[in-house]
Amino acid sequence: MTSPIKRRATPPFAHVRPVTPRSLFLIGAALIYVIVIGTQFKLARIISTHHEITSSFDSRALSAQLLTNDKTNDNIDSPHPPSSQSNQQILFEALSTKIAQKWNLTTPHATSLLIQQFQKPFDYDPQRDFFHFHHLYKSGGTSMSDLMDKTIGLPKVGKYYQGILPGSYRSGDLDHDEALQDIQRRLKGGKKKETLPYKGAYAHTGLRPMYGPQATKTAKFYLEHFPHKRFRAVTMLRDPIDFRASNHAMIMCGLNHEVEVFNKERENKGLDKICSPQEGLNISSLIDVKIQGILDKCDQEAKNPDNPIKARQQQCKQERDGIDTLVHCRSASNLLKHEQYQKHYRSMFKGVMGRFHRKQPFGGTAYGRMGYGYESAELSHGYSVEAVEEYTLEDLGGLDLSISGAGDGNDGKAEPDFLWFGITERMKESVVLFYYTFKVKPVERVPKARVQECRPTSWWTEEDKAIVREREPADFALWRAANAIMDVRMEKLKMEVKSKLNAGETKDSLFYVDWDQLEEIGVTL
Repeated sequence: MTSPIKRRATPPFAHVRPVTPRSLFLIGAALIYVIVIGTQFKLARIISTHHEITSSFDSRALSAQLLTNDKTNDNIDSPHPPSSQSNQQILFEALSTKIAQKWNLTTPHATSLLIQQFQKPFDYDPQRDFFHFHHLYKSGGTSMSDLMDKTIGLPKVGKYYQGILPGSYRSGDLDHDEALQDIQRRLKGGKKKETLPYKGAYAHTGLRPMYGPQATKTAKFYLEHFPHKRFRAVTMLRDPIDFRASNHAMIMCGLNHEVEVFNKERENKGLDKICSPQEGLNISSLIDVKIQGILDKCDQEAKNPDNPIKARQQQCKQERDGIDTLVHCRSASNLLKHEQYQKHYRSMFKGVMGRFHRKQPFGGTAYGRMGYGYESAELSHGYSVEAVEEYTLEDLGGLDLSISGAGDGNDGKAEPDFLWFGITERMKESVVLFYYTFKVKPVERVPKARVQECRPTSWWTEEDKAIVREREPADFALWRAANAIMDVRMEKLKMEVKSKLNAGETKDSLFYVDWDQLEEIGVTL
């Protein structure tokens, strides 16, 4: 019988071919592919719970995860378990990417800066902070000034709201003398600077820059009298076309009044109001009426020559010489072709932050300037649309605390950061964020000052609007970035409120949430 052949034990994997660099490459590529596909599915599941970025945030499980274990901390950027941190970061990135795309932001850093905006806490401190509201003409600032009176300003004693610095004017410049008089009165009465009641001020007067060679009078005033305060900036902005149309109609040409008088006469005849050329409104004919009124006043002054208004007399002389002094008021098209546009309406948003981008110097925005008259941002050194977007996300978004009129990064000389801003076309969201930021109880009715029934854009053609879009890329870049920041802040507010409700807080305890207005804009929590 033949003995079985004895074989040597074969070591495991002895017949496996050696691993080559090509094999390693293919294995690695396959693993990366699997990870990417898995991440895509995960992102898809998260994004699918959000209909549109402006719709209600609807993910209870994730909202609960965003609640910190320490229930005394109100910020969503508090420490979380690793899994919660991971989900939160994925959500922030997904939302930030979508918001950046929605507003056509082109800076490559848009998503990362919006993520930082999600992580930035609402950090208003009423004991430490003093805010200055720079009210740009025709931006909805009069209504916001009234709202500040009725919330942060309370109580009212005599003619002054105690929380608002006297000398603040809803439609005027800051009166430094009036402010100083009240400060001195209180100090003489035994108050210390640290116990003065003022929480903020509002005016057409700008605050920035607070430091450096272009430091404003208001900045120097605050530093002298409130050295213990942390200064914060507050402002309003508006769609660049609406902004120009409103300034043109009311500030430059006085058309709002003429349209109102015209429609009042129609009402008296039993006719409906009209607001656009398509309905029969003839703006040029209203300018004729306005000019005739000016000529009549000149005739009256001629009978009493003691106090003539020289500018008006000069205008009347030009009109009688056949010069149309208000040709730029007869239509938007006329304005866009006229030197008055170049003189007054270029880069109007310089007043928002004091500059458009990091390489542009501060200066020239100390006063609201009815005629504006800023230089064109597009001609400034270092300008690009991406630079304006990025700077807006950093500065208006309150992310970069090293910005300074004395030179960025100048230790201890940082400009006031932006605590809050509003957007006229998004007034309800702006007001919701105002209450939430300042932790004040909503008023029963939001003030509405100087809202026109006939919007000035009613007599601007689509061609007129297209010219502004092409001519003013800096203003539009700033406005788009500002809207993106507001989108983030609304999403962040909804996440925080939902987390607090899940943690046991009630609508009564969250007294600074405007539940009614949230419901009006379609947000349910």
